[in-house]
Amino acid sequence: MAGFSCFVFIVFISRCYSLRSSYTAAVVNYLHIYADYPKELFKENVEQYVNLMRNASREYADIIVFPEYGLVDLYTIYSAVDKNITELEKYSSYIPEPSEKVVPCEDSKYQKYEQQLVEISCAARIHAIYTVINLPEKAINKDTGEMEFYNTNAILDKSGTVIAKFRKINLSEEPFFEPGTEIVTFTTDFNVTFGIFTCFDLLFQYPALDILSGTNVTDIIFPTAWYSKTPFIQGLSIQHGYAKSKGVNMLVSALQEPDNSDGGSAIYLSDGSIAEAFITNKRESRVLIHDVPIVKTRAPSTCETFNKTIKKSSQKEEFRDIDNFPLKRDTTTGYIYESLGKRGKTLTRVCTDNEDFCCIFNITVDNSSVPKPDYGHRITIYKGLTSYGSKILGGIRVCALVACLNETEESCGFRTNTSHKSAKFKSIEIQAVVDITNDTHNQPSTLKADLTPVSDYVYCETMISESKMKIKMAITSPQDSLVTFGIYGRMYGLDALQEDIAAATALPVEKGVLNVGIIIAIVCVSTLLLVVTAVILWKFCTKFD
Repeated sequence: MAGFSCFVFIVFISRCYSLRSSYTAAVVNYLHIYADYPKELFKENVEQYVNLMRNASREYADIIVFPEYGLVDLYTIYSAVDKNITELEKYSSYIPEPSEKVVPCEDSKYQKYEQQLVEISCAARIHAIYTVINLPEKAINKDTGEMEFYNTNAILDKSGTVIAKFRKINLSEEPFFEPGTEIVTFTTDFNVTFGIFTCFDLLFQYPALDILSGTNVTDIIFPTAWYSKTPFIQGLSIQHGYAKSKGVNMLVSALQEPDNSDGGSAIYLSDGSIAEAFITNKRESRVLIHDVPIVKTRAPSTCETFNKTIKKSSQKEEFRDIDNFPLKRDTTTGYIYESLGKRGKTLTRVCTDNEDFCCIFNITVDNSSVPKPDYGHRITIYKGLTSYGSKILGGIRVCALVACLNETEESCGFRTNTSHKSAKFKSIEIQAVVDITNDTHNQPSTLKADLTPVSDYVYCETMISESKMKIKMAITSPQDSLVTFGIYGRMYGLDALQEDIAAATALPVEKGVLNVGIIIAIVCVSTLLLVVTAVILWKFCTKFD
């Protein structure tokens, strides 16, 4: 009887646990510790990871997410590969296939897995916490028998078992890694189905959009070492835009390397609000912990709620040192700019030269708010290619309000390093009608001078035909210190490699023909000069005689 009662009690507790309305998430904004040798490198960083896992478990966190390149930094990998690609093996680990249900913590007998994976597996078990880590993975190619390397996220459950692993698909300046090929999702014991992808993957249809196609994914895990650029691809800005437009909870863990414009971790909620967001210029690690509502389905904002004020951000206001945070400016060559109306009211329609993309801006400024603002603002639109790193050109379309430091277009999209005073906007509404196909994506792009996204605004998309969509976004409370507020669209079908564009636009000149032409020209000119010289000499000699 006692045994039966115990069984009933366990079933009851399990049932209650599965009916939870929220889970507690921890994301780590992590400052990597450098060391000269692999063993020392892993010892220092794994020790920090285990301490952070312990602290998160004390706050009853169900899951903790660590960033891309947290255990092994990119600089160390480049240095190792410069010596020999085989050196990368010292910094990598075999990661078991999830189907094998391996607990690396129990691997002391076979010692197949590296110590860093074993220790984190043990910590996940001790603290009963789902754990996501990023590390270089080594694997044997079954066809060639050669060693291959991947940028991989390993997901461990509360028993320390590897239940999923994701290999980064879209690599950025990582020639030593093989690209992954598979979309990965997993379901936890608190009944949430997560999708996961890494850093640069966010900018591409596969996996960032396809992971939401035909699945019950409601939450996204995003480890990153994001290299921020203003005005449109600063880390927190583009992350929040994705989460808000897709109606997902999103757990973002970033590498804290402010010298390289890396940093900015957050927990975004499916209703578009920002539960936690943190960015700093200080060299420090920080754990963000927050309860995340469990949602049954994704819920992107609709235009039916466009005139209603959305739930305001619940993120904590705190001092964050972001002065002098180094930022690069995104390429904005070819953008069309227009000034705001001089009387504080702007209502205008701006189109590209061939009018295949137009945006409507309705903006009201409180001109009395700041006598001498640090920023002016302009409206801008663009449709075309932009550079994503040194190799890839991405197709984008943009309509936005952006800050400018002075009267020149070249100053637009920057922010000042210290003071951030700007005019206050009473209202901003932006509309665009866009062509849509299966390979397009649109999202809001917002950024304040403190490098966090705007939280008080609405964004919605409405189908008006099979091939056309109307997009609207507007602030729901007055805003100042804006760097960016607008719509950022991706047109994946236009993407290209830099070398392909260079080859396509190069003049079709055959070097052999060019060289022959030059030789003929030189011979002709030389002959003419000789003839002229001979005639002059002949006349001179004749006169002398």
